[in-house]
Amino acid sequence: MKKNYKLLYVMLSLLLVYTFSCKKNDMGGTGAPTITRVRTTTKTDTTTGVVKRITLDSSITTTTTTLVGYDSTVTSGHLGNQYAIIGTNFLTTKTVTLNGVGVYFNPGLLTDHSIIITIPSLTSTATQVPFGPDQTNKLVVTTKYGTATFTFPIVQPAPVITSFAPQVANPGDVVTITGQVFNGATSVTFDKIPAKIIGTPTATQIQVQVPQGVTSNLIYVTTPGGTAVSTTTFGFKYVVYTESLATGWGGQGSGGYDGYNSTRVYNDQTHPEAGSYDIATTFTNSYGALQLGYGGATPINVSTLGLTSIKFSVYGGAGYTGTQKLQVVINGAYSTAVVVSFTAGAYTDIIIPLSQLGKPSTITEIVLQNYGVAPPCTIYVDNLGFI
Repeated sequence: MKKNYKLLYVMLSLLLVYTFSCKKNDMGGTGAPTITRVRTTTKTDTTTGVVKRITLDSSITTTTTTLVGYDSTVTSGHLGNQYAIIGTNFLTTKTVTLNGVGVYFNPGLLTDHSIIITIPSLTSTATQVPFGPDQTNKLVVTTKYGTATFTFPIVQPAPVITSFAPQVANPGDVVTITGQVFNGATSVTFDKIPAKIIGTPTATQIQVQVPQGVTSNLIYVTTPGGTAVSTTTFGFKYVVYTESLATGWGGQGSGGYDGYNSTRVYNDQTHPEAGSYDIATTFTNSYGALQLGYGGATPINVSTLGLTSIKFSVYGGAGYTGTQKLQVVINGAYSTAVVVSFTAGAYTDIIIPLSQLGKPSTITEIVLQNYGVAPPCTIYVDNLGFI
Protein backbone atom coordinates (compact mmCIF):
# COMPACT_ATOMS: atom_id res chain seq x y z
CA MET A 1 0.00 0.00 0.00
CA LYS A 2 2.85 2.39 0.92
CA LYS A 3 4.43 1.68 -2.46
CA ASN A 4 1.17 2.61 -4.17
CA TYR A 5 1.02 5.92 -2.25
CA LYS A 6 4.62 6.67 -3.16
CA LEU A 7 3.93 5.90 -6.82
CA LEU A 8 0.82 8.10 -6.76
CA TYR A 9 2.82 10.92 -5.14
CA VAL A 10 5.52 10.70 -7.82
CA MET A 11 2.92 10.73 -10.61
CA LEU A 12 1.12 13.77 -9.14
CA SER A 13 4.42 15.59 -8.80
CA LEU A 14 5.30 14.92 -12.42
CA LEU A 15 1.82 16.01 -13.52
CA LEU A 16 2.13 19.30 -11.61
CA VAL A 17 5.55 19.96 -13.13
CA TYR A 18 4.16 19.24 -16.61
CA THR A 19 1.12 21.45 -15.98
CA PHE A 20 3.16 24.43 -14.82
CA SER A 21 5.60 23.87 -17.67
CA CYS A 22 2.76 23.96 -20.21
CA LYS A 23 1.24 27.05 -18.59
CA LYS A 24 4.58 28.81 -18.77
CA ASN A 25 4.88 27.96 -22.50
CA ASP A 26 1.26 29.00 -23.16
CA MET A 27 1.97 32.41 -21.68
CA GLY A 28 4.63 33.06 -24.31
CA GLY A 29 7.55 35.43 -24.14
CA THR A 30 7.28 38.59 -22.06
CA GLY A 31 9.60 40.69 -24.20
CA ALA A 32 8.66 43.11 -26.96
CA PRO A 33 7.66 41.36 -30.21
CA THR A 34 10.03 41.06 -33.17
CA ILE A 35 9.25 40.35 -36.83
CA THR A 36 11.84 38.49 -38.87
CA ARG A 37 9.93 37.76 -42.08
CA VAL A 38 6.53 37.25 -43.73
CA ARG A 39 5.78 34.09 -45.67
CA THR A 40 3.02 32.51 -47.71
CA THR A 41 0.91 29.73 -46.22
CA THR A 42 -0.39 28.01 -49.36
CA LYS A 43 -0.03 27.83 -53.12
CA THR A 44 -2.20 26.51 -55.93
CA ASP A 45 -1.09 23.09 -57.16
CA THR A 46 -2.27 22.07 -60.64
CA THR A 47 -2.51 18.41 -61.59
CA THR A 48 -3.12 17.39 -65.19
CA GLY A 49 -4.37 14.08 -66.49
CA VAL A 50 -6.69 13.35 -63.56
CA VAL A 51 -9.13 10.57 -64.49
CA LYS A 52 -12.63 11.27 -63.18
CA ARG A 53 -15.19 8.48 -63.20
CA ILE A 54 -18.56 9.52 -64.72
CA THR A 55 -20.41 6.20 -64.85
CA LEU A 56 -19.48 2.59 -64.26
CA ASP A 57 -18.08 2.31 -67.77
CA SER A 58 -17.05 5.87 -68.68
CA SER A 59 -14.63 8.50 -67.41
CA ILE A 60 -13.07 11.82 -68.41
CA THR A 61 -9.60 13.26 -68.02
CA THR A 62 -9.46 16.65 -66.32
CA THR A 63 -7.08 19.14 -64.74
CA THR A 64 -7.54 19.86 -61.04
CA THR A 65 -6.26 22.66 -58.82
CA THR A 66 -5.83 22.38 -55.06
CA LEU A 67 -4.39 24.52 -52.30
CA VAL A 68 -1.32 23.00 -50.66
CA GLY A 69 0.88 24.22 -47.84
CA TYR A 70 3.76 26.37 -49.03
CA ASP A 71 6.43 28.36 -47.18
CA SER A 72 7.94 31.11 -49.30
CA THR A 73 9.26 34.39 -47.88
CA VAL A 74 7.64 37.44 -49.49
CA THR A 75 8.48 41.14 -49.31
CA SER A 76 5.05 42.52 -50.26
CA GLY A 77 1.42 41.52 -49.91
CA HIS A 78 -1.56 41.13 -52.24
CA LEU A 79 -5.21 41.78 -51.45
CA GLY A 80 -7.21 38.63 -50.79
CA ASN A 81 -4.20 36.56 -49.70
CA GLN A 82 -3.23 34.86 -46.45
CA TYR A 83 0.21 35.24 -44.88
CA ALA A 84 2.16 34.09 -41.83
CA ILE A 85 4.12 36.67 -39.84
CA ILE A 86 7.20 35.01 -38.35
CA GLY A 87 9.00 36.35 -35.27
CA THR A 88 9.00 36.17 -31.48
CA ASN A 89 6.80 37.05 -28.50
CA PHE A 90 3.51 36.99 -30.43
CA LEU A 91 1.31 35.06 -28.01
CA THR A 92 -0.23 38.17 -26.42
CA THR A 93 -0.93 39.88 -29.76
CA LYS A 94 -3.71 42.46 -29.57
CA THR A 95 -3.73 43.98 -33.07
CA VAL A 96 -2.10 43.67 -36.48
CA THR A 97 -2.24 46.62 -38.88
CA LEU A 98 -1.16 47.21 -42.47
CA ASN A 99 -0.80 50.83 -43.55
CA GLY A 100 -2.71 51.79 -40.42
CA VAL A 101 -5.71 49.50 -41.04
CA GLY A 102 -6.42 46.56 -38.76
CA VAL A 103 -6.45 43.12 -40.40
CA TYR A 104 -7.90 39.88 -39.11
CA PHE A 105 -5.62 37.33 -37.48
CA ASN A 106 -6.80 33.87 -36.44
CA PRO A 107 -6.44 33.59 -32.64
CA GLY A 108 -6.79 29.83 -32.83
CA LEU A 109 -3.63 29.60 -34.94
CA LEU A 110 -1.66 32.16 -32.94
CA THR A 111 1.65 30.96 -31.49
CA ASP A 112 4.54 32.76 -29.86
CA HIS A 113 6.40 32.64 -33.18
CA SER A 114 3.74 33.10 -35.88
CA ILE A 115 0.56 35.02 -36.68
CA ILE A 116 -1.74 34.03 -39.56
CA ILE A 117 -3.35 37.09 -41.18
CA THR A 118 -5.78 37.53 -44.07
CA ILE A 119 -5.70 40.70 -46.18
CA PRO A 120 -9.26 41.55 -47.33
CA SER A 121 -9.99 41.18 -51.05
CA LEU A 122 -11.50 43.93 -53.20
CA THR A 123 -14.93 42.32 -52.84
CA SER A 124 -14.69 41.88 -49.07
CA THR A 125 -16.96 43.87 -46.77
CA ALA A 126 -14.07 44.34 -44.35
CA THR A 127 -12.18 47.64 -44.26
CA GLN A 128 -9.86 47.74 -47.26
CA VAL A 129 -6.11 47.94 -46.73
CA PRO A 130 -4.86 51.00 -48.65
CA PHE A 131 -2.02 50.82 -51.16
CA GLY A 132 -0.01 53.20 -53.28
CA PRO A 133 2.91 55.62 -53.06
CA ASP A 134 1.35 57.69 -50.26
CA GLN A 135 1.20 54.78 -47.80
CA THR A 136 3.61 53.97 -44.95
CA ASN A 137 4.14 50.38 -46.19
CA LYS A 138 4.32 49.29 -42.55
CA LEU A 139 3.17 46.06 -40.91
CA VAL A 140 2.69 46.66 -37.17
CA VAL A 141 2.13 43.98 -34.53
CA THR A 142 1.07 45.17 -31.08
CA THR A 143 1.19 42.82 -28.08
CA LYS A 144 0.82 43.14 -24.32
CA TYR A 145 4.53 43.88 -24.11
CA GLY A 146 5.20 46.23 -26.99
CA THR A 147 5.11 46.88 -30.74
CA ALA A 148 7.05 45.57 -33.74
CA THR A 149 7.19 47.37 -37.09
CA PHE A 150 8.17 45.74 -40.38
CA THR A 151 8.33 47.10 -43.94
CA PHE A 152 5.68 45.27 -45.97
CA PRO A 153 4.10 47.20 -48.89
CA ILE A 154 0.74 46.19 -50.34
CA VAL A 155 0.80 45.66 -54.10
CA GLN A 156 -1.82 47.58 -56.10
CA PRO A 157 -4.21 45.11 -57.77
CA ALA A 158 -4.73 45.14 -61.52
CA PRO A 159 -7.53 47.46 -62.69
CA VAL A 160 -10.93 46.16 -63.82
CA ILE A 161 -13.16 47.73 -66.50
CA THR A 162 -16.85 47.05 -65.85
CA SER A 163 -18.45 49.37 -68.44
CA PHE A 164 -18.06 52.45 -70.59
CA ALA A 165 -20.53 54.96 -72.02
CA PRO A 166 -21.47 55.87 -74.59
CA GLN A 167 -20.82 52.73 -76.58
CA VAL A 168 -20.22 54.78 -79.71
CA ALA A 169 -18.98 58.35 -80.10
CA ASN A 170 -17.19 60.61 -82.56
CA PRO A 171 -13.54 61.66 -82.31
CA GLY A 172 -13.21 64.36 -79.66
CA ASP A 173 -16.29 63.22 -77.73
CA VAL A 174 -15.89 62.20 -74.08
CA VAL A 175 -16.28 58.58 -73.00
CA THR A 176 -16.64 57.64 -69.33
CA ILE A 177 -14.97 54.38 -68.30
CA THR A 178 -16.20 52.78 -65.08
CA GLY A 179 -14.46 50.07 -63.08
CA GLN A 180 -12.23 49.37 -60.11
CA VAL A 181 -8.67 50.22 -59.01
CA PHE A 182 -8.00 52.99 -61.52
CA ASN A 183 -5.68 54.56 -58.92
CA GLY A 184 -2.76 56.31 -60.59
CA ALA A 185 -3.95 55.55 -64.13
CA THR A 186 -1.15 56.33 -66.57
CA SER A 187 -2.74 55.66 -69.96
CA VAL A 188 -5.92 54.73 -71.82
CA THR A 189 -5.83 53.33 -75.35
CA PHE A 190 -8.39 52.19 -77.91
CA ASP A 191 -6.43 49.12 -78.96
CA LYS A 192 -3.09 50.80 -79.75
CA ILE A 193 -4.48 54.32 -80.27
CA PRO A 194 -3.76 56.52 -77.22
CA ALA A 195 -6.60 58.62 -75.77
CA LYS A 196 -6.35 61.87 -73.83
CA ILE A 197 -7.41 61.56 -70.17
CA ILE A 198 -9.74 64.38 -69.13
CA GLY A 199 -9.39 65.75 -65.60
CA THR A 200 -8.21 63.60 -62.71
CA PRO A 201 -9.28 59.94 -62.70
CA THR A 202 -10.81 58.47 -59.56
CA ALA A 203 -10.43 54.91 -58.33
CA THR A 204 -13.65 53.96 -60.14
CA GLN A 205 -13.96 56.32 -63.12
CA ILE A 206 -11.89 57.78 -65.97
CA GLN A 207 -13.02 60.18 -68.69
CA VAL A 208 -11.20 60.27 -72.02
CA GLN A 209 -11.54 61.92 -75.42
CA VAL A 210 -12.14 59.55 -78.31
CA PRO A 211 -9.05 59.71 -80.54
CA GLN A 212 -9.01 59.88 -84.32
CA GLY A 213 -8.89 56.56 -86.16
CA VAL A 214 -11.16 54.62 -83.80
CA THR A 215 -13.64 52.27 -85.49
CA SER A 216 -14.24 49.09 -83.49
CA ASN A 217 -11.72 48.83 -80.68
CA LEU A 218 -11.20 47.37 -77.24
CA ILE A 219 -10.38 49.85 -74.47
CA TYR A 220 -7.26 49.38 -72.33
CA VAL A 221 -6.56 51.11 -68.99
CA THR A 222 -3.04 50.95 -67.54
CA THR A 223 -2.19 51.66 -63.89
CA PRO A 224 0.76 50.81 -61.61
CA GLY A 225 -1.10 47.56 -60.88
CA GLY A 226 -1.34 46.39 -64.48
CA THR A 227 -3.57 46.73 -67.54
CA ALA A 228 -7.29 46.04 -67.89
CA VAL A 229 -9.11 45.43 -71.16
CA SER A 230 -12.82 45.93 -71.81
CA THR A 231 -14.92 42.83 -72.46
CA THR A 232 -16.78 44.54 -75.31
CA THR A 233 -15.62 46.75 -78.15
CA PHE A 234 -16.13 50.47 -78.47
CA GLY A 235 -17.61 51.46 -81.82
CA PHE A 236 -18.64 49.27 -84.74
CA LYS A 237 -17.20 47.22 -87.56
CA TYR A 238 -20.36 48.09 -89.48
CA VAL A 239 -22.61 51.08 -88.63
CA VAL A 240 -26.36 51.14 -89.29
CA TYR A 241 -27.25 54.25 -87.27
CA THR A 242 -25.39 56.84 -85.21
CA GLU A 243 -26.62 60.30 -86.26
CA SER A 244 -28.46 59.05 -89.35
CA LEU A 245 -29.19 55.81 -91.18
CA ALA A 246 -26.30 54.44 -93.21
CA THR A 247 -26.59 54.37 -96.99
CA GLY A 248 -28.93 51.62 -98.16
CA TRP A 249 -30.89 51.31 -94.92
CA GLY A 250 -34.51 52.12 -94.06
CA GLY A 251 -35.81 53.71 -97.25
CA GLN A 252 -34.75 57.18 -96.18
CA GLY A 253 -33.73 58.23 -99.67
CA SER A 254 -30.98 55.66 -99.70
CA GLY A 255 -32.68 52.40 -100.63
CA GLY A 256 -34.13 49.75 -98.38
CA TYR A 257 -37.39 49.97 -96.45
CA ASP A 258 -38.72 50.48 -92.94
CA GLY A 259 -41.82 49.66 -90.90
CA TYR A 260 -44.10 48.46 -89.30
CA ASN A 261 -47.15 49.20 -87.15
CA SER A 262 -45.17 52.10 -85.72
CA THR A 263 -44.20 55.71 -86.26
CA ARG A 264 -40.49 56.39 -86.68
CA VAL A 265 -38.48 59.61 -86.44
CA TYR A 266 -34.82 59.19 -87.42
CA ASN A 267 -33.65 62.65 -86.40
CA ASP A 268 -35.36 62.81 -83.01
CA GLN A 269 -33.55 64.88 -80.36
CA THR A 270 -35.43 63.75 -77.25
CA HIS A 271 -33.02 61.16 -75.83
CA PRO A 272 -29.80 60.78 -77.85
CA GLU A 273 -27.24 58.59 -76.07
CA ALA A 274 -24.43 60.31 -77.94
CA GLY A 275 -24.38 63.10 -80.48
CA SER A 276 -27.59 64.98 -81.32
CA TYR A 277 -30.07 62.44 -82.69
CA ASP A 278 -31.81 59.15 -81.94
CA ILE A 279 -34.52 57.01 -83.56
CA ALA A 280 -37.85 57.60 -81.80
CA THR A 281 -40.19 54.65 -82.46
CA THR A 282 -43.76 54.54 -81.15
CA PHE A 283 -45.41 51.12 -81.44
CA THR A 284 -49.06 51.52 -82.52
CA ASN A 285 -50.16 47.93 -81.89
CA SER A 286 -48.96 44.88 -79.98
CA TYR A 287 -46.87 43.69 -82.93
CA GLY A 288 -45.32 47.05 -83.69
CA ALA A 289 -41.62 47.15 -84.55
CA LEU A 290 -38.70 49.20 -85.73
CA GLN A 291 -38.05 47.36 -88.98
CA LEU A 292 -35.03 48.36 -91.07
CA GLY A 293 -34.47 46.73 -94.44
CA TYR A 294 -31.27 46.97 -96.47
CA GLY A 295 -31.40 47.87 -100.16
CA GLY A 296 -27.82 48.83 -100.89
CA ALA A 297 -25.84 47.58 -103.84
CA THR A 298 -23.07 46.01 -101.74
CA PRO A 299 -24.08 42.96 -99.70
CA ILE A 300 -23.29 43.11 -95.99
CA ASN A 301 -21.19 39.96 -95.75
CA VAL A 302 -20.78 38.75 -92.17
CA SER A 303 -17.61 36.76 -92.83
CA THR A 304 -15.89 39.38 -94.98
CA LEU A 305 -16.52 42.15 -92.45
CA GLY A 306 -15.75 39.91 -89.47
CA LEU A 307 -19.10 40.60 -87.79
CA THR A 308 -19.91 38.60 -84.66
CA SER A 309 -22.72 40.47 -82.86
CA ILE A 310 -25.42 43.11 -83.24
CA LYS A 311 -25.04 46.05 -80.87
CA PHE A 312 -27.46 48.87 -80.04
CA SER A 313 -28.67 51.08 -77.19
CA VAL A 314 -32.36 51.39 -76.28
CA TYR A 315 -34.21 53.79 -73.97
CA GLY A 316 -37.67 53.03 -72.59
CA GLY A 317 -39.94 56.05 -73.05
CA ALA A 318 -43.67 56.72 -72.69
CA GLY A 319 -45.71 53.59 -71.96
CA TYR A 320 -42.83 51.74 -70.29
CA THR A 321 -42.21 51.26 -66.57
CA GLY A 322 -39.49 49.33 -64.81
CA THR A 323 -37.85 46.57 -66.82
CA GLN A 324 -39.42 45.66 -70.18
CA LYS A 325 -38.55 43.52 -73.19
CA LEU A 326 -37.93 43.67 -76.93
CA GLN A 327 -37.74 40.92 -79.51
CA VAL A 328 -34.74 41.13 -81.85
CA VAL A 329 -34.90 39.44 -85.26
CA ILE A 330 -32.36 39.31 -88.11
CA ASN A 331 -33.37 38.64 -91.74
CA GLY A 332 -36.94 37.67 -90.78
CA ALA A 333 -35.79 34.57 -88.87
CA TYR A 334 -38.44 34.75 -86.14
CA SER A 335 -37.72 31.15 -85.13
CA THR A 336 -34.35 32.33 -83.80
CA ALA A 337 -35.53 35.64 -82.31
CA VAL A 338 -33.84 36.77 -79.10
CA VAL A 339 -35.76 38.57 -76.34
CA VAL A 340 -33.77 41.22 -74.45
CA SER A 341 -34.53 43.34 -71.39
CA PHE A 342 -34.19 47.09 -71.13
CA THR A 343 -35.05 49.81 -68.61
CA ALA A 344 -37.58 52.62 -68.69
CA GLY A 345 -36.07 56.08 -68.32
CA ALA A 346 -32.49 55.07 -69.10
CA TYR A 347 -30.37 53.64 -71.89
CA THR A 348 -29.51 49.95 -71.88
CA ASP A 349 -26.66 48.70 -74.07
CA ILE A 350 -27.53 45.48 -75.88
CA ILE A 351 -25.10 43.04 -77.53
CA ILE A 352 -26.36 39.78 -79.07
CA PRO A 353 -24.09 37.26 -80.81
CA LEU A 354 -25.17 36.51 -84.37
CA SER A 355 -24.76 32.84 -83.51
CA GLN A 356 -27.95 33.21 -81.44
CA LEU A 357 -29.81 34.97 -84.25
CA GLY A 358 -29.73 32.24 -86.89
CA LYS A 359 -26.05 32.56 -87.89
CA PRO A 360 -26.74 34.77 -90.95
CA SER A 361 -24.12 34.92 -93.69
CA THR A 362 -25.36 38.35 -94.83
CA ILE A 363 -27.44 41.06 -93.14
CA THR A 364 -30.58 42.19 -94.98
CA GLU A 365 -33.03 43.19 -92.24
CA ILE A 366 -33.12 44.21 -88.57
CA VAL A 367 -36.29 44.11 -86.46
CA LEU A 368 -36.70 45.42 -82.90
CA GLN A 369 -40.26 44.42 -81.98
CA ASN A 370 -42.59 45.22 -79.10
CA TYR A 371 -42.83 42.33 -76.67
CA GLY A 372 -45.89 42.26 -74.45
CA VAL A 373 -46.38 45.97 -73.67
CA ALA A 374 -49.75 47.57 -74.40
CA PRO A 375 -49.48 50.23 -77.14
CA PRO A 376 -48.89 53.03 -77.65
CA CYS A 377 -45.38 52.83 -76.21
CA THR A 378 -42.17 54.53 -77.33
CA ILE A 379 -38.55 53.46 -77.47
CA TYR A 380 -35.51 55.51 -78.44
CA VAL A 381 -32.74 53.68 -80.27
CA ASP A 382 -29.20 54.96 -80.76
CA ASN A 383 -25.84 53.61 -81.88
CA LEU A 384 -27.05 50.62 -83.89
CA GLY A 385 -24.63 48.42 -85.79
CA PHE A 386 -22.49 45.29 -85.77
CA ILE A 387 -19.25 44.40 -84.05
